[in-house]
Amino acid sequence: MPRFLNFKAYPVSFDGLTVVPVAGLILFGALGLFSTAQGGSLQSASLFRQGIWLLVSLVAVGALRWVHPRFYYQHAYRLYAVFLLLLVVTFFMPAVSGGQRWIMLGALRLQPAELGKIVLVLALAKYLTDYRKQLAEFPYAMAPLGIAILPTLLIIGQPDLGTALIYLVVTFAMMYWANISSFYLFVLIAPVVSIVSGFEFYAFSAWMLCLIVVLTLARVKLRWKTVLFAVNALFGTLAPTLWNSLQPYQQRRILTLLDATSDPHGAGYQVLQSRTAIGSGGLFGKGLGEGTQTQLRFLPVTDTDFIIAVIGEELGFIAILVILILFAWLLLRLLDRASTTQYRFASLCVVGFASVFLVHVFINMGMATGLMPVTGLPLPFLSYGGSFLLTCILMIGLTNYLLAGEPL
Repeated sequence: MPRFLNFKAYPVSFDGLTVVPVAGLILFGALGLFSTAQGGSLQSASLFRQGIWLLVSLVAVGALRWVHPRFYYQHAYRLYAVFLLLLVVTFFMPAVSGGQRWIMLGALRLQPAELGKIVLVLALAKYLTDYRKQLAEFPYAMAPLGIAILPTLLIIGQPDLGTALIYLVVTFAMMYWANISSFYLFVLIAPVVSIVSGFEFYAFSAWMLCLIVVLTLARVKLRWKTVLFAVNALFGTLAPTLWNSLQPYQQRRILTLLDATSDPHGAGYQVLQSRTAIGSGGLFGKGLGEGTQTQLRFLPVTDTDFIIAVIGEELGFIAILVILILFAWLLLRLLDRASTTQYRFASLCVVGFASVFLVHVFINMGMATGLMPVTGLPLPFLSYGGSFLLTCILMIGLTNYLLAGEPL
């Protein structure tokens, strides 16, 4: 038997202050999926499959007790290599809904990019733990971006821009938690600003001037300053080209963010119906199974990305407020545990998991209200999706196991 497996379960107790909000969110998700299941056999099947995935997820978390917590640190890079291989395999699978994101195992569909969020966090945490003393040097500080960029590019090719965004934000959050210089973090954000400002000459010129000032004051070798300026200038210059490289539906989603009414029967339809559903629910909702937008299918996508619109219409603003409180409770508890543990590797992992949850909640809620472009990111513990539910519950389970491990 491999050394990292034990005949006895590793002693660990789950943190009740973490389990309670998760259980509450799963309950709200079940209510939302139960409501959507009233609309036909397809939605009923989604509710049944979500229940199966919940059982699978709980069994998987229980099975983790037979894996020593140090395993995740020791084999993080190996898991990362397997993850990259699985992403490559997806390109040889049949396309589903216009994307090659799943590995087909008979009737089971597994999305590697979802479980890969855990693997990426483990790999980044190992690097930031092993090289903690070298992170003051620019090449070492930028290496985590290299770890993240490989899977990110593969996921963009699937295409799945929403998940790719998650990978980059998680990397930034973990680098910040590892006390990497604020200038180096600025270097990560700068290309995004260069791309956005690249569409307008005067804005881009002003940004380049600001960049020159920052680079001049920065205590970095001249060659790195030159490279950084050249990269940002290139990103800004190529901004129109990058825009044209997007798929037409991706361009429409971004334009819809600026004005959902510009395409009310196309890209803006889902957002407008979601706003209507949430607004019509009022304070206490229309009642479970009584929402007109949901039950009459004016809101096309109900069980995945826009589950919060279903809950808002049928259970009201009070239910949405309770959900937000539960998410805040969960995130604050995770950050509290990450900041009080002496285990650097575990602390970084927990922050990575918390950032995954935070970005999903922020973007999903923004999509439902028209404040963010529709990127296909589900709501943790509530939206239908087997691989995503498994990933979320595993992150909660790993939080407890890693914090019970050995100092690293």
